[in-house]
Amino acid sequence: MFFINHFFCFHATADFLVISNNGASGDYPGCTDMAYTKAIQDGVDVLDCPVQMTKDGIPICLGSINLIQSTDIVRTGFSNLTETVPEIMQSSGIFTYNLSWSDIKSLKPVISSPQSQYKLFRNPKFQNAGKYLKLSEFLSMANTTSSLNGVLISIENAAYLAKQGFGVTDAVLKALNEAGYDKQTTQKVMIQSSSSSVLMKFKGKTNYQLVYKIDEDIGGAQSSTIDDIKRFASAVVISKDSVFPENSAFLASATDVVSRLQAANLSVLVQTFSNEFTSQAWDFFSDATVEINSFYAGAGINGVITDFPKTSDRYRRNRCLKRGNKTPTYMSPVQPGGLLQLVTTDYLPPAEAPKPYLTESDVVEPPLPPVAKTTSNS
Repeated sequence: MFFINHFFCFHATADFLVISNNGASGDYPGCTDMAYTKAIQDGVDVLDCPVQMTKDGIPICLGSINLIQSTDIVRTGFSNLTETVPEIMQSSGIFTYNLSWSDIKSLKPVISSPQSQYKLFRNPKFQNAGKYLKLSEFLSMANTTSSLNGVLISIENAAYLAKQGFGVTDAVLKALNEAGYDKQTTQKVMIQSSSSSVLMKFKGKTNYQLVYKIDEDIGGAQSSTIDDIKRFASAVVISKDSVFPENSAFLASATDVVSRLQAANLSVLVQTFSNEFTSQAWDFFSDATVEINSFYAGAGINGVITDFPKTSDRYRRNRCLKRGNKTPTYMSPVQPGGLLQLVTTDYLPPAEAPKPYLTESDVVEPPLPPVAKTTSNS
């Protein structure tokens, strides 16, 4: 096993972005003030806010529209608000737009543990620490932090929310304008969505960078589809499996998704990088830094979206990245499929079907519906 995260030579910087995933959500409950403060301390470039709407029309930062996933709401008097909304998710939930901001503030945050099936739970000492922020409070925090390159605002479920009387895109634009982001050029603003209609809503109105999130694993993309994406975005977020497809935790191969998107002048961001050893393929030797190195030095990605910004920031300050022909062999990226070739026939995992190609029908959407008039918003 080789460890490339404890080298002696630091201070040079690799040219890729470190973007938080709900702040430093590996250390504190995501989207809380403590998670955001930790991400800033850990050297993050871009601080993210997934925007949700409250019953009283306030945009807030929360990793999911479903409060069950990030709060203790099932242990409170609001547990009877459970409902099933197929347009949002197949399972039932308690959604932010059914509670006021004061109600949500009364809930305890809960830290995420995406590897809990392996009995790996994050930071129990601070599992309920911190407080949630309105979008305006998030922007105020970011605007006064000189070390940040910018903010990423994520918007999902906009079409459904519009039908319920919530104009989330208008609320985001208003908050950004009131925070002065429409005039200042010190920090960039990235608007991210898996909905092309959301990004089209922002196109032409602002100079914000528009980021298209592909919310499924893909094995490639049609040229016409890439051309469609270029109409409304300058960057794309893809999954780790869309770069190095896995089969039973082994790297099976490598796709050409990154190179094809970059050839069309689209920046490629990859999610989600974590520190838990069970989140990495066996090929990466259960080392988060080996994984990052393979995606950056091997696949050439432009940025990472991570629960642990400190790990990515530490990696990119490694001067061994800048040594050209003298790069140490232990800095070589992992070769996809190499470890799988060592597995004897009797123990090989069954072959998996190839990932689907992204097509125009996956990308093209009708415009967002107008915001419905309701008693509450009138």
